[in-house]
Parts: sequence; C-alpha cells; structure tokens
Amino acid sequence: MVDQVFAGTTNNPGAATARLSLVLGEHTRRLEGIALRVEKETGWTYMGMDATPAPLLGVSIGAAIEKFTGAPFGSSGTMTAASVITDAVRSLPIKRAGYGGLMLPVLEDTVLAQRWSEGKYSIDSLLAYSAVCGTGLDTVPLPGDISPEQIERIIGDMASLAFKWHKPLSARLLPAFGKKPGERTEFDDPALENALIQSLP
Repeated sequence: MVDQVFAGTTNNPGAATARLSLVLGEHTRRLEGIALRVEKETGWTYMGMDATPAPLLGVSIGAAIEKFTGAPFGSSGTMTAASVITDAVRSLPIKRAGYGGLMLPVLEDTVLAQRWSEGKYSIDSLLAYSAVCGTGLDTVPLPGDISPEQIERIIGDMASLAFKWHKPLSARLLPAFGKKPGERTEFDDPALENALIQSLP
C-alpha cells in the first residue's frame, strides 16, 4: 500500500506525509471502529493499534522507499523517506500501541536484501536511519566467525544512539555459521531472504 501512496509524490516529503497519513488514517479508523465495537460487546479492553508498515518479502517497504526517492534504497533520500513514513504513522488519529514507526528488516524484505547484497547500505546506514525512525538493526546478516567483542561494539553503537535520542532501538543480528564476508547466507526459513554477507565496519 505504501508504494501506491507514494506514486506522484516523488521527492515531496510534505505531500507524501500528508497523503500517507490520509490513506493510513482511513484504514486504521475503520479498524479501530471494529475494535471499539468488540470492546463494547465483549467487555475486553481495546489497548490500541500498531500501524507500523511491516514488510513481508515481496511486499516490500524497500520498494516503496525506492518509488518515493526514484533511486535504489540506500541512496540519498532514503533517510527522508524513512522520516516521512515514521511521521505519517505517528500522526494517525487512533489510540496507538506498540512500535509505531518504520521497520527495515534486511532479510525479511526482498528489495532490502538485494540492496544489502549490492552494498548499497550497511550497518552504519541503518543506524543513521534510526535517528529519524526506530528501526535499529533488524535481521542483519553477519559473518559466522564474528567475535563477542565485535557484537558488543555493534550493539554499543546502537545503544549510544538510543540513549542520545531517548528512544528504544532493537537488534536482531544473524551470524551465519561457517560463512564469511562475500559469501551468501543459507538460512532455511521461508520468512527470510538470503543475502551476501558484508565485511564488518
């Protein structure tokens, strides 16, 4: 849905945020109406909704961002698109719960996995994008021989950013057993794409 909304708003952050807020708002208000009816009829308590757009392989947030920027994910403009999506989700006139931002899971999105393999972005890029959204480091493929000290430094960088901006960030780091930089992961999981492993920064 996000990629369809971005059509015609290329490189216009204000228009893109307004349009995405409008379209998401229509859907979320309808869903919230259903939730409130269920609350009234059952006595259950409606705690809110997480409207985060979550990619699922070919249903790609990476593709949506590329439609907005007109360039491969990781190019200049990617951070602006991340900010637009986050602002739109957080502006919705609903009771919010959960993450409420933007997810950029490297191996759960076909376009993100492809651009990772091409070296278009890196761990440091994801941390930079986290300054305007809440992505953190999500399903990032790592060399199988990564040391505990290297993992500590990566998570330390993320923790420094979270502390600086007073917001929670998460890490799902995926060391690929027996794999080195330049080799392709071989995860046997239908929810994950495989990608080339980058050298550690």
